[in-house]
Amino acid sequence: MEKRALIAVVISLVILVVYQEVVLRYVYPPPARQEEGNPLPLNPEPPVAAPHESAPDLTAPAPPPPAAPPADVRHIAVDTELYTAIFTSLGARLESFRLKKYRTTVDPNSPPQETVVPGEGGDYPFGVELRGHQNKSDSGVVYRIGGDALNLEGDATGTLDFTWDSEAGTVVKRFTFKGNRYEFEAAVGAHNLPSEYVEIGLSWDKGIQMPPQPGSEIIFNRVDYLDGRKLIETTFDKVAGSVVTPSPGNSIGWVAYAGQHFLAAMIPVDDPNFRLWLKTRDHTAETRLLFPLAGAPAAHKLDVYIGPKDVDVLESVGHGLGRAVNLGWFDFIALPLLHMLRFLDGFTGNYGVAIILLTVGIKVLFIPLTQRSFRSMREMQKLQPQMAKIRERFKDDSEQMNKEIMELYRRHKVNPLGGCLPMVLQIPVFIGLYQALQNSVELRHAPFMLWINDLSAPDRLGSLQLPFVQHPGIPVLTLLMGTSMFVQQWMTPSAGDPAQQRAMMIMPLMFTFMFVNFPSGLALYWLVNNLLTIAQQYYMNRTAS
Repeated sequence: MEKRALIAVVISLVILVVYQEVVLRYVYPPPARQEEGNPLPLNPEPPVAAPHESAPDLTAPAPPPPAAPPADVRHIAVDTELYTAIFTSLGARLESFRLKKYRTTVDPNSPPQETVVPGEGGDYPFGVELRGHQNKSDSGVVYRIGGDALNLEGDATGTLDFTWDSEAGTVVKRFTFKGNRYEFEAAVGAHNLPSEYVEIGLSWDKGIQMPPQPGSEIIFNRVDYLDGRKLIETTFDKVAGSVVTPSPGNSIGWVAYAGQHFLAAMIPVDDPNFRLWLKTRDHTAETRLLFPLAGAPAAHKLDVYIGPKDVDVLESVGHGLGRAVNLGWFDFIALPLLHMLRFLDGFTGNYGVAIILLTVGIKVLFIPLTQRSFRSMREMQKLQPQMAKIRERFKDDSEQMNKEIMELYRRHKVNPLGGCLPMVLQIPVFIGLYQALQNSVELRHAPFMLWINDLSAPDRLGSLQLPFVQHPGIPVLTLLMGTSMFVQQWMTPSAGDPAQQRAMMIMPLMFTFMFVNFPSGLALYWLVNNLLTIAQQYYMNRTAS
């Protein structure tokens, strides 16, 4: 019975990992959607607009691609300690945002990571559309620029103003930056508009299904938004063209393009009446914030964050943006482990060494539980001959057989669950550390030693293409991990019948297959944990004999 419970625990652990990595990301359906301060001096005369319910049809076809840009288009740079951004006067849009502290590939000479990918029609973030019975977009419009190129350090701030004077009225976009922050402020306003326009939309179009450069990653693979305190994650193929309806009693806090390591979020500030529209079209993800014009503030303001999914940095932004780092069910365990990992790296300067030290610390913490489990399994092993006799004697009466076995446990004061209960208590810690390592931007392009130059990528040695292996090369670290798990299982006292023993010996193969495409940081943790367990079992075997 004890061995069956142990098998159930291990299988449950595998199911948890597979559910987190496969089901939640690729299978679980998205939530249903239904159709449907002091203002900046950008709009001193709010227009008298039609009622909100007369908003235009959101499923109207997209406008045709813009014509060739005029010759007077300007490009203006914003350079800070953390990024270099390029804005264009054509549509007053962001055409480049490169992160200085993160490279495109593991090569230190590769260019800084670009976070702006234009849509299929060449559309960049922060397009504006005046919405009414006839929609009017600023695509192809050349804005006047107020301000020069910015070079900001520390707490220094700078502002860019873009103005569009059209026959329908005046539209102004204002961007305010700080030298030492990833987030910046954005505001859009309009005045002197005809009453036919009832909404102003601010859009962020992003190209999808575009293969990255060799050795680089697809940094944004889904759309996230915050519904109250609940994080909603939706892959691009699951996005439907509709207005997002928050759950009852909640509101949408922010919306973002997200990936494993980076985030690009738009966060409306002090403006709860906006609507969020998500759609995918022509290999393009479209995200629009729709603000009402009637009775609205002079300028619709939002914070924009483009940068790493660093928990501390995101928490400093506020607005619940720290929820973008999804650490799973055991986040209360994963978050402290993530902070401990960063603390250890501060001493060692190597995240691989930090993972080893953290694994050793966790193993030491669980020594009493492991020893208790080992003693219980050895006691169960001693009872195997008597249990075999009972099974043979009562093979036709399972109820009496179970009673006799339980009586045998009672006489010898053996707990049949004593061997697997300590493992059950360790599962939340394993899942928490797994999530911490899987979602840690600090491991991205972090080298360890020898051929392992990126702890966030699977380990590969050479360029041999193997079956079931996504990237070419031999997964040496993963194979060592599987071998160590086999040795550990072989050394574990056996308390079950031969069929159950064979089932347990399959576990190393299952874990090896599961880990072969996992980040090498996870394989390193599991390998070190196995080696420590082997050493502990060897010591206890010597002292018990």
